[in-house]
Amino acid sequence: MDSEAQQFERVCVLLEKDIVEGLRVANSTLKSKKYFQDLLERGLEVADASEIEVWLRYLVPRLGMRYVINVLEGKLIEKPQQVKKAMYWLPKFLNRANDKEVNLFGNFKNKILGLSVSRVTI
Repeated sequence: MDSEAQQFERVCVLLEKDIVEGLRVANSTLKSKKYFQDLLERGLEVADASEIEVWLRYLVPRLGMRYVINVLEGKLIEKPQQVKKAMYWLPKFLNRANDKEVNLFGNFKNKILGLSVSRVTI
């Protein structure tokens, strides 16, 4: 049996050819949250505005909305455009019945909007 690290390497190779298939295989073979965070960060790096939705569709259920928002917050200063692309699609995956999740999303959205305003006024 292959190690999870080897499976992750195969997923990375597959992602070069077919994003959906690579993410589907990742969901069926990988267990470690670290690998899914690595995939999210990779998606933020390489995905265009529409492709990021595909990455989020597969990764939000595995990582959870709170975890995804925490990763995005960590990337906000370094990669603001990529975070904004992801932010556009996040409401699609939001569990509106979960008040904590809705509030977390709202606070994060306000932080992004505040960053945009402060950059304009500086």
